[in-house]
Amino acid sequence: MSRYFQDRATGQNKKLRTRSVLFDSALVMFSQDGISNTRLEDITRHAGMANATFYNHFKDKDELIQALALAMAMELLGSIEERLVDLIDMPTIVVAANTLMMNAVFEQKSWGTFLAQSFYLVPPSYASVAHSMKDIFNVGVEQGSFTVILDEFQMDQINSVVLSGLRKLDHHGGESLIDRTSENILRLLGMSAVSISLAVDKGRAFIR
Repeated sequence: MSRYFQDRATGQNKKLRTRSVLFDSALVMFSQDGISNTRLEDITRHAGMANATFYNHFKDKDELIQALALAMAMELLGSIEERLVDLIDMPTIVVAANTLMMNAVFEQKSWGTFLAQSFYLVPPSYASVAHSMKDIFNVGVEQGSFTVILDEFQMDQINSVVLSGLRKLDHHGGESLIDRTSENILRLLGMSAVSISLAVDKGRAFIR
């Protein structure tokens, strides 16, 4: 069982420690049975808790999913922004950010499946991520690196590429899949094949 959130909650108050056990247990069950097929009782049984304890923290499974999605999004955003603070070239930022995110998700194994399944279930939890992505892309448009109109349709296309990569990551992880995801994002942003290849090389070199 992954103990990511439990390790993060070490030294925190009892409420946060209990929530972290529920988060980690939910991830195991969601990865094993899927979000829709996992019952609240499955999560509490895996966590070794009574259902009453669950209801002290969340009103239902949907609220747990939303809280877990938000917690994961904040973890990923925080670590990525920290690493990329000195970069100004937008294509390189896109590649580096995607690579950092997918590497982090792959290390946690069950995260990719959960993120891909929950994205459309709890869209408000990912609003900050979507806004950050669009802000980066808009700067790239202003710089002349990207040549598309970033309307809702285009953002949905990019989201689909990212989610597809995340969905396959738990079972087919590796540098090739991550690079292909970065390449497809840049392609949707209007870059040429040559420019994409250069951006992927620069993005990977930056985070090594």
